[in-house]
Amino acid sequence: MSMNMAGYEAYKKTQIQTADQGNLILMCYDGAINFLKKAKKAHGDNDTQEWITLLNKAQNVLWELINSLNYDAGEIARNLDALYNYMIRRIIDAEYHDRLDAADEVIAYLEDLRNSWEKIIKKSS
Repeated sequence: MSMNMAGYEAYKKTQIQTADQGNLILMCYDGAINFLKKAKKAHGDNDTQEWITLLNKAQNVLWELINSLNYDAGEIARNLDALYNYMIRRIIDAEYHDRLDAADEVIAYLEDLRNSWEKIIKKSS
């Protein structure tokens, strides 16, 4: 690993460790969106292994979001749980049925959620 890459990795680790909950959620959304966009590129490049790897990474981010839900918050947590699970099923559909439209659908949902969270964070700052 080059010095630049090692420095970048250290920076990212510090950024994650010092982020508040709202910003961690934004980072998760950004990560999942990024993985799905890269997966689409891999699909276009006929790189099946990278397509599958990146789709799995996006799923893992969604599982982390599910695991971090506070169900004491009530209906919003249950709705997010259902939406995250739906997105995971769509990613699986993208992988097994080679459907870019399913990946696009998940990207759109994640971008909407990300924008909403960003607005909430700005209002509470």
